[in-house]
Amino acid sequence: MKLDIKELSRYTTLPFLIDLVMRKKLVLLNPDSWEDYNDRKTIQVYKEKSNARSIYALCLTSKSETVHHWNAFSNGPSGCCIQFSYSKLINVLNDLKIDHREMTYLNIRDLRNLDDNKEILPYVKRSPFRLESEYRIIVKSNKEQVQTYEIPISLDIINRITMSNKLSKTAFNSLKKMLKNLEPQLEKKIYRSTLYENFKWIDHFSRI
Repeated sequence: MKLDIKELSRYTTLPFLIDLVMRKKLVLLNPDSWEDYNDRKTIQVYKEKSNARSIYALCLTSKSETVHHWNAFSNGPSGCCIQFSYSKLINVLNDLKIDHREMTYLNIRDLRNLDDNKEILPYVKRSPFRLESEYRIIVKSNKEQVQTYEIPISLDIINRITMSNKLSKTAFNSLKKMLKNLEPQLEKKIYRSTLYENFKWIDHFSRI
């Protein structure tokens, strides 16, 4: 585990952000819905080897803002990024004895050297996904599989909420006002991404 991680980010969409703010629940999903069949298979094998009836996961990233994360997980005007304090989130998970770890990225040829320890299975992924710098939360249970597993949180674990640059400024201002009304402590933590329109960058070249 890296010791220099300060934040973990969740790239998602506005409905999930609003749900998190209103209900103060971090929602893990059933991996059966994942697009990556390779990833689904390792989770399935882990579930079987663990004799668990259900399993849930939440995928975060320790990497700073990238175009890849926006396009892959938060594309369009409803995209957003929720940045959590690493230390505060990890404290919540550890108190609840919930597993979490950085992902290990492997080439196909590396599989022959993979440790037989089943506990690593939810945390391995093919090397083409290395750019994601994923950090994963895993919950397994002896209860029947359903779509979601919820972790109660306090909103003070949120450091920042960034809305997509594809969201108009007027819509952003309306959403910021709505979120502030829902939870006043978030007022100074809500921003609009400058990925495609950074005024410091633009101003610098405008003066050349």
